[in-house]
Amino acid sequence: MKLFPRAVRNRLAWAAAASVALPWAAGAWVKHGIESQAAFDAARRVLLIDYLVAGTIFAALSMLLAVAVGCWVTAVMKGPRRMADSFPVDSPRRGP
Repeated sequence: MKLFPRAVRNRLAWAAAASVALPWAAGAWVKHGIESQAAFDAARRVLLIDYLVAGTIFAALSMLLAVAVGCWVTAVMKGPRRMADSFPVDSPRRGP
């Protein structure tokens, strides 16, 4: 039995890639701006940006893990898909 359908796996994979790549790219962009300036104590600021990027990545991945667990619980509660026998209907239902 597959854990997730293909569409859910693809979305989770894209979300995981985005939650790592986007903070990393934003941190690199900000660090490039800090290093290009002749700022006092630039190494400390760069280290702070590294900590912020790492925290953002871990927070985003933990939220993604929570979403994946929710998808798994929903799939388990729905159970496997089963086809029932068709029931012949003589006439359509009419409302009151």
